[in-house]
Amino acid sequence: MNTKGNMMDFILAKIYCLRLIRAATIATFLIMLGLGINMFSAQANDSEHYMFMHDLKHTGRSAYNVAHINKLKWSSITGSEIWSSPVIGPDNTIYVSSTDGNIFAYNSDGTEKWHYRAGDELFSTPVVSADGTIYVGCKNKKLFALTSDGKIKWMYFVGSDIYSSPAISTDGTIYVGAWDGKLYAINPNGTLKWTYNTAASILSSSPAIDADGIVYIGSRDGRLYAISPEGRIKWSFMTMARIDSSPSINEDGILYIGSQNGKLYALDTKDKGKLVWEYNIESRIDATAAISADGTIYVGAKNGNLYAINPDGTLKWTFNTGDTISSSATVSADGTILVASWNGNLYSIKPDGSLKEKQNVSRFTLISSPSIDSHGTVYIGSTDWKVYAFGK
Repeated sequence: MNTKGNMMDFILAKIYCLRLIRAATIATFLIMLGLGINMFSAQANDSEHYMFMHDLKHTGRSAYNVAHINKLKWSSITGSEIWSSPVIGPDNTIYVSSTDGNIFAYNSDGTEKWHYRAGDELFSTPVVSADGTIYVGCKNKKLFALTSDGKIKWMYFVGSDIYSSPAISTDGTIYVGAWDGKLYAINPNGTLKWTYNTAASILSSSPAIDADGIVYIGSRDGRLYAISPEGRIKWSFMTMARIDSSPSINEDGILYIGSQNGKLYALDTKDKGKLVWEYNIESRIDATAAISADGTIYVGAKNGNLYAINPDGTLKWTFNTGDTISSSATVSADGTILVASWNGNLYSIKPDGSLKEKQNVSRFTLISSPSIDSHGTVYIGSTDWKVYAFGK
C-alpha cells in the first residue's frame, strides 16, 4: 500500500492492525481514524459532561475563544501514537488516550496527574461525566469506567473491539458503538441496559443524542440509525456508502452526516429522517461536521479542503490545507474555526474563510482534533506520540 487512500482503506477494514501500519509507515506517515473534537460543553443539557464533539448533539462548538496557536506552551510524550482527541474536564484537567494503552490525565501546566493502563491499544476518545467518572473504550473489547483520580471503577466486557467514542445521555446511560455492529447502552453501574444491532461494523462513528433522548449513530452498512432510549428503531436513512463519521444536530433538529461516497446529508429528525438536502463534496468524508452559532456547517474531506456550507445546503467557501482532513473542526466562541490536517499543521480560520494563523505541530500526521480550555489554550494529540498545548 503506497498511497494514503489505500492505507486509509486498510485501517478502516476489520483486519487492520496498528502495529503492522506502524512498521510499514513509521518513517513516513500514519493513517487516519477520525475521532472528533473534545471540549468543555456549553449547552445547558450537556454542561455536566465533557465529551466527543463538545456536546451531545456533536456541534463542535466551544464556549471559549482561542487566544493564539502560534506559541507552544508545552508538550508531553506518551508511549505511542495519539489518534484520539483531548477532552478538557471541568477543572481544566486534560484527558487523552494513547495507542500505548494508557489514558493520561494532565494538569493545565503539562504535568501528569495520573495514567491508567487499559491493557490494549486505545483509539477511543474519553468522556467525563458529571461526577467525574471517565469512560473510554478499548481494543480489548472493554468499556472502562475510571474515578477522577485514575482508579478503576468498573469495566464492561462488550465482546468486540471499541474504536468509537462513548457518549453519556442526561439520564446517565453510556452509549458506545462496537466493531460487532452493535450500539451498546450501559447503565451507570456498569450493567447492560440493551443492545441494538446494525447490519455491519461500527468503527469511529460516535452516538449523538437529542433532547428527547433519541440516539443517532452511523454504521458501515451505510445507514444512519435513530434509536429510542428503550433500544427500539425509530427510523434509518441509507447513504449507500460506509459511514465512519458521527452525526451532528442543529438547534432545529436537522442532522448532518457525511458518508464515504463524498456526500454530506441534512436530515430532518422531526420528520422521520426526511432528506432536506445533500451536498456532493466528491471526496471521501470521515470527519464529523461541526455547526457554528450562525448555522454554518464545517466539514473536512480527503481532498484536503475544509468546506463551509450554509444551512440551506449551498457552498459558502472552501479552505485548502493541502492534505487530507480526517479530524473534525472545532468552532470557538467568536466563530474561529480550528482544523488539523495530515500535513501536520493546525489551522485557525476566520468565519469568512481567510487564514488567521497556522501552526506546524509535527512532521507526522495529525489525526486528533483540537480542544479549547477556559484560558483559550488549544490542545491536540499527534502521531509523533505527543500531546501539545498552544496559547499565550
